[in-house]
Amino acid sequence: MQIKNILGLVIFVLFVGSTYVSAQTKDSDSYQLSMGVTVGTDIGGAVPFPLSNIPTPFNPYPQIKASFGGIFNFSLTNRWGIGAEIMYKNVGMSADAKVENQKFNMDGTDVYFTGSAKMDMAFTFLEVPVYAKYFFKKGNDRIIAGFYYSYTFTSSFRTIPQKGFIGYEPNKVEIEDVSDVVMNFDDVLDSWDVGFLIGYERRVLERLNLGLRFSMGFKDIFVPSSDYFDYKMLPIRGSISISYNLIKTKQLFGKR
Repeated sequence: MQIKNILGLVIFVLFVGSTYVSAQTKDSDSYQLSMGVTVGTDIGGAVPFPLSNIPTPFNPYPQIKASFGGIFNFSLTNRWGIGAEIMYKNVGMSADAKVENQKFNMDGTDVYFTGSAKMDMAFTFLEVPVYAKYFFKKGNDRIIAGFYYSYTFTSSFRTIPQKGFIGYEPNKVEIEDVSDVVMNFDDVLDSWDVGFLIGYERRVLERLNLGLRFSMGFKDIFVPSSDYFDYKMLPIRGSISISYNLIKTKQLFGKR
């Protein structure tokens, strides 16, 4: 599915849902506890940090892959609540970029590549976000902020040179034909991450919620012993999700 089609669907759901919710009475029941399911997609990947290290030009092509899982929410007051999820996610991205003296290991020897290249990355992982929620008036709109932990099952990060040269020292030309070279970093990718998240949610139907979220990892995707880059590669993602409350109980703090 194209990104523009997903954005169009989101706008349509927001419009229809906003019309529906606005038509409800001001005394619509809120809930104290809810459990449900959620589906969506994450757009993004690993990005050089500080961001000043992003190569120029850099043309990303995010892949649209499904994420799904379970969600738990508990209201503490009529304005504050907490939530947690367990999510199975697939994230992928390709990019065209120009790099300078990118270090990698070829046949057991560290070498450096300068030129244009294609980058491919993919991650399959289990993510556990925990966050606080602030409910605006009536409880239809909420902002969230919190942290997540993730464990990666499979991951891949590869750079495929298009044209350029390789040297055993920076800026030194040793190999000019790079057509058969693949820079494979799979063996030095780490298996876990922690990070923060912020987002917005809107109740579009009685049990249906739409969520938009931004998250960023604190930890380099490479193992600590790796020294291929002079900067960190941090996971940065935006996500769109739809959740449905399967079970909910009445609000103990009154109606919003």
